[in-house]
Amino acid sequence: MDRRFVSGAAALLSISSAHAAEAPGAMPDIAAAMLYAAQESGDADEITAVAKAVKAVFPDYAEAIDASAETRIAEIAPAEETEEAAPAPSGGLLAVKPWDGKISASGLLSTGNSENAAVGIAVDAARADGDFKHNIKAFFDLGESNNVTNQKRWGASYKLDYNFTDHTYAYGRVSYVEDDFSGFDYRLFGGAGLGHYFLKSEELSWKLEGGPGYRYSPIDDTRDIEKEVALYAASEFDWLIREGIKFEQDFEVTWTSPTTTFQSVTALTTQLWGDISTGLSFEYRYETDPPLGRENTDTIAKASLIYGF
Repeated sequence: MDRRFVSGAAALLSISSAHAAEAPGAMPDIAAAMLYAAQESGDADEITAVAKAVKAVFPDYAEAIDASAETRIAEIAPAEETEEAAPAPSGGLLAVKPWDGKISASGLLSTGNSENAAVGIAVDAARADGDFKHNIKAFFDLGESNNVTNQKRWGASYKLDYNFTDHTYAYGRVSYVEDDFSGFDYRLFGGAGLGHYFLKSEELSWKLEGGPGYRYSPIDDTRDIEKEVALYAASEFDWLIREGIKFEQDFEVTWTSPTTTFQSVTALTTQLWGDISTGLSFEYRYETDPPLGRENTDTIAKASLIYGF
């Protein structure tokens, strides 16, 4: 008889003897060894397949083989469930990876209270966290001519959404805007309300939101302060015309007793490559009763380079 065969058989019997005690009920040592080897793979399907093959060879021990297979599958199941359930690390509230949004650098032309060319940078990001969604926006526009600043406007906002359903949510929102040429020193707004998606898909979405708030607006020249209860409403419409080309139309209105502010932004974005896109946008702002000496209307035309993340 081939000595290699004898040695291999002896080794297999040695392994089977070492592990036979783990199997419930009596069965041949070779059967216990094969089931043990299948368990080492960590694959429940492999244990089941080996058990079926072993029962075909040792049908008199079918009950013991099934019991041993079930025990071994149960032993590896908790490890599989733990691996599947382990959540990916979030990296904290301000971690970049969980946020979706864009950063844009722009050249812009303004008319109205500021008539010049300027440059700007803006951030628009959102992060979902269960039923909550964090929304952050910030921008900064600056223009100079002959070393004289003729445009300086910046602001930021934070909005927290709580989803009741896939389409309806409640929100709380705060915003701050400072424009050196608007006639207002700055404008601070805080409010809450409800929002609803009337359309919601990857290609097309449209939502409306609105509710009461409070606006605080110091006036530059007179130093008077408008402290007024306000009503806020907004519409956001996004249309993915085709892969890489997106149209957006955003509209906001804030009503107070002294004045009402309208703002409309129309944008078209075209993907260049990867996460880099170009964008053209037109912003229209209208103040029904601006401070003395200021114009009602401001417009901004932008050409932007955009990085999406």
